Amino acid sequence: MSVIDDVTQVLHRIRVKLYPSNLPERKGELIARTVNEKTLTFEEVCVAAKERGGYTGSLDDLKEHIAIFLREAARQLCDGFGVNFGGLFTVYPNVGGVFENERDPVDKSKHKVTFRFRVLNGLRKLAELIEVISEGLAETAGYITEIIDVTTGQVNDIVTKGGIFTLRGDKIKIVGAGNKVGVFFYSLGSPNVSIAVTGNLAVNDPSRIVGTAPELLAGKDWYVEVRTYYSGNAANPLKEMRTIRSTFTVKQAS
Repeated sequence: MSVIDDVTQVLHRIRVKLYPSNLPERKGELIARTVNEKTLTFEEVCVAAKERGGYTGSLDDLKEHIAIFLREAARQLCDGFGVNFGGLFTVYPNVGGVFENERDPVDKSKHKVTFRFRVLNGLRKLAELIEVISEGLAETAGYITEIIDVTTGQVNDIVTKGGIFTLRGDKIKIVGAGNKVGVFFYSLGSPNVSIAVTGNLAVNDPSRIVGTAPELLAGKDWYVEVRTYYSGNAANPLKEMRTIRSTFTVKQAS
C-alpha cells in the first residue's frame, strides 16, 4: 500500500500571513509566507502514528523499527546511494566545490559532502490537497524570512561555526550601539541562552545582513534575532529597541 493512501483522506491546512513584496517591479503586491508550526520530533510522530495514524502495535516496537530503517538509510546514503522514501521524496549525497584539474586531490575543506532533497510525485500530489488559509496582513514592523548557511547552502536549517551566513527579511538593519544590539542566536530553555554574532557585518542593509556564525551549543534549536533601533528610516531611529525573531529555528552544523 502506498504511504500516501490514508493521507489523501484527511483535510490538511497551512496558514499564511501576507507581507509586502518589496520588489520595485511588484510594488503594492503582497506575498504569502507560511506560519511555521513547531518541528515535530521523531517520538512525537511515532505517538501520532499510534494515536491517529492507524498503527496498532507497540509504540516501543514502532520507534525501534523506524530507527533501524533510518540508520540503514543513513548508511546507504553514506555509501553513495540515493534513498527513495516511499515515493514522497528522495535524499541523495552531493559533493560540492570545484577541481582545478583531473589530478587535483579531494580536499574536504573545498569538496564538502552534503545531502540534497528532491520532491517526488507523491508529495506533489499531496500538496494539491492542502487548503491554504490566509490570516491577512502580517505585522510589518520587521520580519526575518530566511537564513542561508553559505558553507552548505542550507536554508533555515543549519549554520556552520565560523562560516558566513546571509540573513534576509525586512527592516532588519542593525542601528544602535552597545552589546544589546546586533544579530543573536536565541535558544529557549532553563535558562534561555543568547549568543551574539561578533565582528563586523559584511552587509548591513534593511533587507539583508551578512555575517559570521558564532559557535552554538550542540543539540539545541536556535531562533535568529535582530535587535535594533532601525525604524525604516536611518535618520530617525526608534526610541526603544526592537527585537525581531525568526519563526523558524536552526541548529549548529555538525
